[in-house]
Amino acid sequence: MASKTLIPYINLAIDHAASGDNTLVAAQTGKRIIVHQLFLVAAGAVNVRFESGAGGTALTGQMNFAANGGIVLPFSEQGWFETAQSTLLNLELSGAVSVDGSLKYSVKA
Repeated sequence: MASKTLIPYINLAIDHAASGDNTLVAAQTGKRIIVHQLFLVAAGAVNVRFESGAGGTALTGQMNFAANGGIVLPFSEQGWFETAQSTLLNLELSGAVSVDGSLKYSVKA
């Protein structure tokens, strides 16, 4: 029986409130960042979008949250979305509203 290589998943708290670009995971040379699981809750009305790079390529559409609204993406081994190689994972907020949660990610060449 062939052994399966375990993927080193990394857990990260999300705690941002600045309008515009918010770096979630710094770029890693030659690697892509893959999001496997996340949840977010917005303290007030705000639009949220995940991007590959600050002000970069949209990985999701703009999600419109009302106060105390949020989203849950359950664990996916394949991943929900990933950045371009050597590019940071960005959380873009339409306003200065507290957005909090957690994500689980991995990196691959």
